[in-house]
Amino acid sequence: MKVAADDAHKASTTGVVSKAPVVLKSQQKRPLYVDVVCFLLPLLAFPLTPVWTVYLTGIVRMVSTHAFLSLHYLACDKDNYATKLSQKQLVREKKDYLVGIILHMWAQLALQVLFPGMFFSSDAPAAVSACAWRTFLTHVALVEPLYYAVHRWLHVPEQMKQMHGHHHMSVNTVPATSLVQNFTEHFIYIATFGPAMILPYFLGGAQHWAVILAYLVLFDVVNAYGHTNFTFCRHWVWESAWSPLRYLFYTPEFHLGHHHYYNCNYALFMPLWYVRRRHARRPPHAFI
Repeated sequence: MKVAADDAHKASTTGVVSKAPVVLKSQQKRPLYVDVVCFLLPLLAFPLTPVWTVYLTGIVRMVSTHAFLSLHYLACDKDNYATKLSQKQLVREKKDYLVGIILHMWAQLALQVLFPGMFFSSDAPAAVSACAWRTFLTHVALVEPLYYAVHRWLHVPEQMKQMHGHHHMSVNTVPATSLVQNFTEHFIYIATFGPAMILPYFLGGAQHWAVILAYLVLFDVVNAYGHTNFTFCRHWVWESAWSPLRYLFYTPEFHLGHHHYYNCNYALFMPLWYVRRRHARRPPHAFI
């Protein structure tokens, strides 16, 4: 009450009214029960579709993500977490890194209801293998260049301010950073990566839940690998202009360069699609 009275007296004598601190949406705390309810609600759809595939995919992704985070923490010098990462970043990423997985569960649930054959085609090994190959080829031929275009668009100043800047708040990345996005941006990524899972069904006539599960888990692992902040790939095999690996698979340095400079290294996992290679840059520092 004394503070309020002092503020009122100050405002009356100076004509200046103190403003309450502005709390950004990304800084607002979300109650734990919201995440729990969003995770459990798909159970209500069990009369319409087998929900066990939705939960198996989501839980395996959560477990693999936690395992990768733990391995990174064990492999990394612990002082780096204390000296190179802000407490705000650690809190933000702890709060947000599972949001995308839960949203993908809802997207999978909707697709299962609309297109049951997309998840429950033949269980024959040859059929599942064919689905896997079509998914991989679709990723290489469509998702990689599509992501490059979308990523460039997200770096337009207006989109950077509204969405993608939330991800780039983490300059020194850790694996959890790969899953932390603005809420709206998650839906853009669902639409960007979705063709790898959807097109094999519409063009090839078959898709399988196990292939989709494997694709999403591998996607998470490779994405987390790109955010490890390690510099263990500085070798001619990865850096020589004559080495195929330089164009076929990225390194943590490649993506860390993107987080450090913001205006380069836009590719997803395959720098082959990053046509402006002369602008590819690596960061001056990393964890190890």
